[in-house]
Amino acid sequence: MPLYDRSVRGRAGEAGHSSLTMSYDRRDFLKTLTLGGIALFTSDWAKLVEETKAASGGKLLPALPGEKVSDKGDQLRAFWNDSEGYFELCLNGTIYDEVPDLDDDDEEEFDSSEFEQDEDESDEDFEERVEAAREEWESEHGSSREARQEEHEFDWYRRSCPGAQAVPYLQGLFSKLEAGSDKVDAGDFAEVGSIDFYDGACPGNDTYVAATAPDYATLAALQRVLVALDWNCRVVIVEPNPEDEAKA
Repeated sequence: MPLYDRSVRGRAGEAGHSSLTMSYDRRDFLKTLTLGGIALFTSDWAKLVEETKAASGGKLLPALPGEKVSDKGDQLRAFWNDSEGYFELCLNGTIYDEVPDLDDDDEEEFDSSEFEQDEDESDEDFEERVEAAREEWESEHGSSREARQEEHEFDWYRRSCPGAQAVPYLQGLFSKLEAGSDKVDAGDFAEVGSIDFYDGACPGNDTYVAATAPDYATLAALQRVLVALDWNCRVVIVEPNPEDEAKA
């Protein structure tokens, strides 16, 4: 059974991995690694970091907001979506990245030099004739450029934006995980099964392509899987769950 479903809204983990389910105690431990109840950068926080590193065998944990992260390798950046109740994952970018300008090599400009004034045509009539031709040209070519712009934006949202790029990146990771699951802790293998893939937010809107994680426990497991499979990638929490922030 594959680790993730390649259908429109695939879950990373489905039936077939029941033998690898995480115990309540293990998941409870992972949830203690969140920000809840601990003030950032205090002595208590530093103590907790050291304790959790020791308890996890020194394994790398996701980077927290404000933590210095090496610029070498890739980054899977997590942004909490409060209305949906999950983290959106972005590869080497953010959910706020904007569509780049359209590099339109086919764009033409109206050329008024092609027009010649008739001998019996006044300057005013000639200018009006050229202006009318300009307006007609811009109307025809403007709709064509608008169509190219829409296609450019559609392609960027589905294939090139950081959120969309996280999908094939993670699917490649899961394919490698299926082939080398013996390198990964069974609990982490099961936990990353909580990652979801979305293709189309709703009927009529198919620009939303995304990978999401429900909580910190999943992000922590994802980081350990990346390390176990020798992927040079760091999970970075850019915008945490506000409930965790409120407790901090």
